[in-house]
Amino acid sequence: MIVIKQRFRRPNQAESGARLRPVFDDFHLLRMKGEFEYPRHQHTNYELILIERGPYRCELNGAELSVANGQVLVIKPGDWHQDHLRHGQRHYVVHFRLPDLESVGLFKGDVPPELQIGRGNHFHDALFLRELRREAEQAANYAPAVQDSLLEALFWRVVRDLPSDGLSETVRRLPHREALRERIVAALFQHLRENPTVRILATEAKMSPRHLTNLCKSLFGKPPARLLLQLKLRHAEEMLRYRGLRVKEVSEALGFANPYHFSRAFRRHNGLAPSLI
Repeated sequence: MIVIKQRFRRPNQAESGARLRPVFDDFHLLRMKGEFEYPRHQHTNYELILIERGPYRCELNGAELSVANGQVLVIKPGDWHQDHLRHGQRHYVVHFRLPDLESVGLFKGDVPPELQIGRGNHFHDALFLRELRREAEQAANYAPAVQDSLLEALFWRVVRDLPSDGLSETVRRLPHREALRERIVAALFQHLRENPTVRILATEAKMSPRHLTNLCKSLFGKPPARLLLQLKLRHAEEMLRYRGLRVKEVSEALGFANPYHFSRAFRRHNGLAPSLI
């Protein structure tokens, strides 16, 4: 017997990704027979238009745009928009909200309309829209959660393709913040079996102790020692659940003073004793 196993890891190993999540409202598939000038209107939420058969032409905030097959146009709240619909066109339209960005927005305030176009090839991303449709039609349990997850994957693929010059400072900084999170978590993972000082962790992360402490509070909501303890306890659960180790063995492996101290911390974090895992 031959077993061929390919493992595809998360590119960054920080325990969570960007904390910006779109909320799905609705979507439709538009197919044109004939021609139609859609009345000029102002948007109250975000609209994502993925062109399957185009070109798609419109007026956005006074600028005439042409969006090619496979490209995506993202319209923001407050935009004035008019579609120039022509025979044979086919495109998807998704409406969504960004509650986490209400104060700053996805785009900078004075973004030129042409920078709201993702000019890559997003033909393959129509899969997400077909799945959104299937979830809407089936209306099964957890359908809204599945739809939000599908939209989130599509959203980040599109954002990655939008010109960075048009994005708000908050959105542009997200990759940098994720890199910092990754750097800090990687440094802490080197010391899961120890109880290092903040100075030692800062040296590992190649920054000053004060900077490390401030970043941990900003990016994770807790100081380095508490973050390290959290990572230890998550690792402890894996060791108990999947490796079959005893409580005493896990306690020693992760540098706890004794099994009692470990059990108390584990119960506080997970809500049950480690012996019940």
